[in-house]
Amino acid sequence: MGSENGNWCLIESDPGVFTELIQNMGVKDVQVEELYSLDADTLRAIAPVHGLIFLFKWQPGAGHSEQPGASESAADSTKVYFAQQIIQNACATQAILSVLLNRSEDIELGETLSNFRSFSVDLPPDMRGLALTNCDQIRDVHNSFVRPEAFLSDEQKPATKDDDVFHFISYVPVGGRLYELDGLKSGPIDHGATSDWLSDVGEVIQRRMSEYSQSEIRFNLLAVIGDRRKILGKQITTVDADITKLMRQLEALRLDDRSESREEADRIETQLGVLNSERAGLEHMVEMENDKFAKYKFDNSLRKHNFIPMVYQLIRGMAMKGTLDSAVEQAKKLGKKRARQQPEW
Repeated sequence: MGSENGNWCLIESDPGVFTELIQNMGVKDVQVEELYSLDADTLRAIAPVHGLIFLFKWQPGAGHSEQPGASESAADSTKVYFAQQIIQNACATQAILSVLLNRSEDIELGETLSNFRSFSVDLPPDMRGLALTNCDQIRDVHNSFVRPEAFLSDEQKPATKDDDVFHFISYVPVGGRLYELDGLKSGPIDHGATSDWLSDVGEVIQRRMSEYSQSEIRFNLLAVIGDRRKILGKQITTVDADITKLMRQLEALRLDDRSESREEADRIETQLGVLNSERAGLEHMVEMENDKFAKYKFDNSLRKHNFIPMVYQLIRGMAMKGTLDSAVEQAKKLGKKRARQQPEW
């Protein structure tokens, strides 16, 4: 892991990070949305859902073994794109790729991922993982989210039994079956046939979470979905077409003075009011999505920016003016005050 090919940084589990990472790989019209419910209706509301990414605290023995109907088989790797995880820090990107590369018929992957899939699709899972490790383009996009560090060290500190180690896995429908893709396993985990995977996946994840103590709440669930702005834009176009059609009918009816025509005109005006309200709601949702993407861009720029030189110069300047010691003491007092104000759980 100390070699160049093993030099993958840790990245934050955040929908903004994952969305920009996917875009920077050249994938079109895909975003990542954080989920707070496993309810199937919640998932359908953001359709199309290409797959789910689940972050959890890794612990020995936890997994599919106790889940009814689940089976692990390397043979399934011939019909499911599954890669074993070779590099520890690559699991976030690998979980994302597990969704994207299995939904290539529905997603425009772009040149980088299309070439990678074509090159590695006939390889066994371990060699697919090695190919991912050695893919400069994917690794460079992943490492573009590295956080600047004040002190760098080549020493790799292995996790101990007391450390909290977190892991990403994916859930994706392939060929009418629900699969769990965990790079630490030897093959994909088949959770059985599914006609409504958005309903079935919730039960699978709930069983996975039940393996932990009730005090463990450190889970994160994200959905890889279609670009909401484009989907909402298509819905607005459909509503506009309906409004145009009704307006033409209304203009024709207004030329007819018969009572039934006036009644029909009133009905159409009511429909137009409903459609205009629907259109305003869709435009508001587009505006919210645009604001969200702008926030993603701003937050990611802060993540990537190196503030260390500025902080160094600020501290140096305070020290030269003789105000550093008093500022440190004041900060300590404020820290103690906040600690006393924290509620006890």
